[in-house]
Amino acid sequence: MKTVAILGYGNRGRGYAALILQQKEPMQIVAVCDSSAEKLQAAKAELQLPDTALFSDTDAFFKKGQLADFLFVCTQDTQHFAHTMQALETGYAILLEKPIAPDLKECVAIRDKAAALHRQVQVCHVLRYTDFYTAVRRVIDSGRLGQLVSIELHEDVCYWHQAHSFVRGDWNCAAKSAPMILAKCCHDLDLAVYLAKSRCLSVASQGKLHYFKPENAPNGATHRCKDCPHKATCIYSAYRIYIEPSAKMSEAALRHAWPQCRLTSDGVVTMEKLLHAVENGPFGRCVYHCDNDVVDYQVTAMQFESGVQATLTMTAFSRRMNRQIHLRGALGELIGDMEERVLCFYPFGGEKEEIPLQPFDGIGGHGGGDAGLMHALAQGICKTDIAESVQSHIMAFAAEYSRLHGGIPVDLKSFERQNIEK
Repeated sequence: MKTVAILGYGNRGRGYAALILQQKEPMQIVAVCDSSAEKLQAAKAELQLPDTALFSDTDAFFKKGQLADFLFVCTQDTQHFAHTMQALETGYAILLEKPIAPDLKECVAIRDKAAALHRQVQVCHVLRYTDFYTAVRRVIDSGRLGQLVSIELHEDVCYWHQAHSFVRGDWNCAAKSAPMILAKCCHDLDLAVYLAKSRCLSVASQGKLHYFKPENAPNGATHRCKDCPHKATCIYSAYRIYIEPSAKMSEAALRHAWPQCRLTSDGVVTMEKLLHAVENGPFGRCVYHCDNDVVDYQVTAMQFESGVQATLTMTAFSRRMNRQIHLRGALGELIGDMEERVLCFYPFGGEKEEIPLQPFDGIGGHGGGDAGLMHALAQGICKTDIAESVQSHIMAFAAEYSRLHGGIPVDLKSFERQNIEK
């Protein structure tokens, strides 16, 4: 049985822990480290850990040496580099939450350190583990599409999710976290690499922050929802996003509901704590008067060594959180909708064929990808090693450079070399 220690018991660390318990994978969680005393107490209760297995200080945690086979690094993006490098030195195999790091040099340094020490670092590019994208890859591998010509990826972030995570939340400012193309879309760039089965040669990208800024605020809008005359009608009102849906939930369903759990210090939700957070915390700010600067719409074009061309469109302006795909080959098309769980092959000159997908049991996020990753880790069949996963990050940094420089094409080899040598 593999043993696991978790560094960072927030939404992701706690979620992975729950999946290990729910699925009864052959893994045992033996230690948790988090700076929040409340989250440590939650881990103690939920995982039935003794006090000796709980750590509030990372230095004290690492001084204990290697406590488990795997360390799940689920801390904030800016902490990934220091924590992962220390974990590699300590001897851990690592499951690293994406993004690898918000700095290109740090991403490459982790990759190179893992290779030098012969340590396993798996990145949480969980979409590779979904039945949906596994089926897409299977169709490509079958040759039924013929020569693959293009990959069109589309990510609908959803209007309220954009407001929650990328306007009010932890990923709203590129300097404090990461640009949107990395923080949100490294999943999609990784899928492009996975499906093209080839290295990316160049990228070009355009996009900007269109809407979530002061000039678009309704007349009379205040800086906080609690004081705003529009709080009952604004689609971005914190009361409509967090409070109204919560009032319809049972106490048990609300306890760890997302996104509400992001508003409480311990990740445990009650209506009382939720109301306090909306009235006093960052998630109760007006979306037109925040300190956000990340884009809300972006299009990225990619050229692969195999000749495949790919595009990724990311938009905040959608009614739902979803991903769609359209592959074009010499012999047919493959079109899919991840949320609807529909994948159809259209052979040229033939009849439409619906590709069967396994029933989704609803366990874990990302369309079953989180659960799939935990299963793969337990079985030793992971497919997101940092040696390949880092490609999507290099693509993301290059795409952001392109966006900030008028959408110019960026050669990836030159970009990596120039930025690593600085």
